[in-house]
Amino acid sequence: MDSKDEHSEEHVKDERSAEDWPLPPSWMWGCAECTVLYKAMKRAPEVVDAARAAGGPGIDYDPMDTVVTTQIRLARHIATDHAQDVPAVDESCDRCVSDISAKQFPAVLMLEHRARHLFAPPSIAGLI
Repeated sequence: MDSKDEHSEEHVKDERSAEDWPLPPSWMWGCAECTVLYKAMKRAPEVVDAARAAGGPGIDYDPMDTVVTTQIRLARHIATDHAQDVPAVDESCDRCVSDISAKQFPAVLMLEHRARHLFAPPSIAGLI
C-alpha cells in the first residue's frame, strides 16, 4: 500500500484539483455567522446566473460583484473572529508565500487570504 493513508489530509489534498471546492471544517458549522455567510457565498453564482438568464444582453446583473464580495465577507469574518483557526501559510500557494516575503500587507489581509483556503478552491483562493 502507498505510504500515504488513503484517508490522510495529505492524500485528500493531493487528490483534489485546483477547481475543487473543499469541504469546510466542522467548526465553521458551529458558528451561525459562518454558516449564513458560507451559504450566501455558495448561492451567489446561482442567483447572478439566474438574473442574467432572465434579462437581456448588455446589462450588468451583478454590479456589486456579489460572487467576490460574499467570499470576502466570509474570509473577513473568519480572519477576525476565528483567527486561531486560520491555516498556516501554504507553501504551495504563490499568494501565501508572496504575502509573507513581501511583509507589506496588513496582517488581517494575509489572514483573510489564508482563511479562503478553508472554503474556496486553490484556483480562487490564490486570486485574492
